[in-house]
Amino acid sequence: MQASFEEIPPFPREIFLDLTSFCNHACVFCSNPLIKNKKTMDEPMVRRVLQEAYDCGVRDLGLYATGESFLVKNLAEYVRLAKQIGFEYLFLTSNGALATPDRAKEVLDAGLDSIKFSISAGRRETYKILQGKDDFEKVIENLKWISNYRKTSSLSYRIYVTMVYTEKTKEEVDILKNIVIDYIDEWDPHPLNNQCGNLYENNALGFIEAGSPRARGKVEICFQPFKGFTITPEGYVSACVLDYSKDLIVGDLNHSSLKEIWGGEVYRDFRRRHLCKNLKGLICHNCMYNQNEPVTPLMPEYAAHFEKRQRTLN
Repeated sequence: MQASFEEIPPFPREIFLDLTSFCNHACVFCSNPLIKNKKTMDEPMVRRVLQEAYDCGVRDLGLYATGESFLVKNLAEYVRLAKQIGFEYLFLTSNGALATPDRAKEVLDAGLDSIKFSISAGRRETYKILQGKDDFEKVIENLKWISNYRKTSSLSYRIYVTMVYTEKTKEEVDILKNIVIDYIDEWDPHPLNNQCGNLYENNALGFIEAGSPRARGKVEICFQPFKGFTITPEGYVSACVLDYSKDLIVGDLNHSSLKEIWGGEVYRDFRRRHLCKNLKGLICHNCMYNQNEPVTPLMPEYAAHFEKRQRTLN
């Protein structure tokens, strides 16, 4: 579905539900380790959001954003419920360490349509440095099991692998590809980014190209404010899937409905600024142009700034 660049676009078909901000890894290029007051979404909020989003027209649902979804004990139950409600496509990205045969099977049996493994190295030693855990071999075994389970079951889910690489780890792209290619449907390596403006410090790890949100190709206007949104574990609505610092909160489901927030003045003004390319003062400016300038949150009462860090990859 293409983004509709309007002040109030049609309600999105696809959104992200960030079930938890906890993660079992501590990747050097990720903002997650800097998040304070991490939270897992309460079950009543999950159930409410699933029904309300579906009633608004959402049919594709990502069950992840800033955390590791396999840490959520009710993940399979939520997948099953979403399918019962009528969602057509459920997907998630995971570091894969907790996607063990027992956990993966119950989630896949519940109806998950695709799973993407995020693996940041092709060698165990580099992986441990980058992701903070010595889980490389475990992750590969979990990936192989998920691939084999598809062959022995009647399920037809999709399997992907993505890899964030730097100039120093670029040589491992083909190494990892050769390890995983027989077990997946799509291989998706992409260069390091600044975590949508959250981590300018990632420039110390390698070259980051300006002018391309999440380094996915040059665009003049970011698609995210017009195509969808993310619901945080607290029940806030963010205009960006990587809004770790909550600079782009546009509404609070504890006080408003999804429709009210989608068409509300905060979101409308935010989209106007993108359409006019007036991004100064927004974290979007830092994302788009790879800068580290001061940021004013859209709703300061919800912002959760964290201490920045210096990281290098030796």
